[in-house]
Amino acid sequence: MRRIQSKLALAAVLAIMSLVAVQPLMVKSQTIETLQPHFGQTLASVHQAESAGATPNEIGALVGLLNKALELNEDALKLTAPDEAQRRAELVAQVDQILTTVENRAADLTALASQRSYMNKVFTYVWGVVAAILGTIVYAFATSFYRKYRIKRTFQMRVARK
Repeated sequence: MRRIQSKLALAAVLAIMSLVAVQPLMVKSQTIETLQPHFGQTLASVHQAESAGATPNEIGALVGLLNKALELNEDALKLTAPDEAQRRAELVAQVDQILTTVENRAADLTALASQRSYMNKVFTYVWGVVAAILGTIVYAFATSFYRKYRIKRTFQMRVARK
């Protein structure tokens, strides 16, 4: 009987510990679910800028602003009292303003990074053509030099008697 009670007690302790461990994850998912749809659009535009070829420093600045927006949004979610409605509205307005700023910067970065990538491709092709032309010229000079040297060596040969 004691073995059954100890096993039940152990199972109860494990169940309580698992609920306590899962609770922070539940709070996190609730916070994410209550984010505004504007945040999803902003994330998509940042991802688009990154895909276009923006540098890590440029994306890092946008991610910093997104983190700030998340912090402000979490602060706004913590304000639930009726007398804190004004402050919550201010925080939500700040979040919207930050997200709009991030979207605008991401659009600018997308255009800039796309242009930069295009120019890098053009420069790569141009340098390839220049290298091919220089290689052809060097090959022509080397072949010419070898032929001249060989012809001179042929006429300088002495015939030895046996």
